[in-house]
Amino acid sequence: MEEEVRQTARRMNQIDLEMKENKREVEAKVNDNGKEIRELKKEMLDMNAKLQMVQEDVTMTSENVKWSDIVSQAVDTKLETVSAGINMVEKSIEETRIQAQEMRDREDRRNNVILYKVPECPPGSYEAVVKHDSDFFLSLCDTVFGLDISREDIKKVYRIGKRGATARPLLIQLSSGMLKNNIMETTFKLQKASEEFKPIVISHDMTKLEREKCKELVAEAKELEAQDASGEFIFRVRGPPGSMKVVKLKKRT
Repeated sequence: MEEEVRQTARRMNQIDLEMKENKREVEAKVNDNGKEIRELKKEMLDMNAKLQMVQEDVTMTSENVKWSDIVSQAVDTKLETVSAGINMVEKSIEETRIQAQEMRDREDRRNNVILYKVPECPPGSYEAVVKHDSDFFLSLCDTVFGLDISREDIKKVYRIGKRGATARPLLIQLSSGMLKNNIMETTFKLQKASEEFKPIVISHDMTKLEREKCKELVAEAKELEAQDASGEFIFRVRGPPGSMKVVKLKKRT
């Protein structure tokens, strides 16, 4: 019985120790939870303060901003958008108009050639001037180019510009693009022509845009030729209007 009493006493002591330990753990958890609760309460107070500030800002803004101002700002923004759209449409229309005009101009000049340095006849009647220039052109096509072009193939003949000390360019409009192309493909024969025809220069009848592009290409060709250290090549502009390009040619010895 004494041994049982001692064992019971030991068990009681053990239980007492466990209860004290549990009490400390509970107290520690309560303290931790209390700290968390205090932090949560502080965060809630901070959030309430911020919310109050936002509400006050919204109230002040609502009092200061009039509805008419908001509508006016929205209308101004919409007008700016519409104005930008109108400008884009107007620009597109203008570009289309320019392109259409360029195409019509090209079509009107499609069958034309321009001759430079063709001697002019003395002033006289329109018929006499046209006959003189037509005869010269037909003789050039026959004796130099070897082309069978008749007077009926010539639709228009006139000089460009006012009469002066030097011969004005002579424009010839042919009945078809094929005849015009045949002439342009045989202009190289002018190099071996007689003294009457050798000075003649023949070119396409180009639009303003095509002439500007041609000038740019000619300037590029001159620059390339100046940069050629070998001196064995020349650079020339070749091709019909709209498809012109600079080509590199070996000098003839």
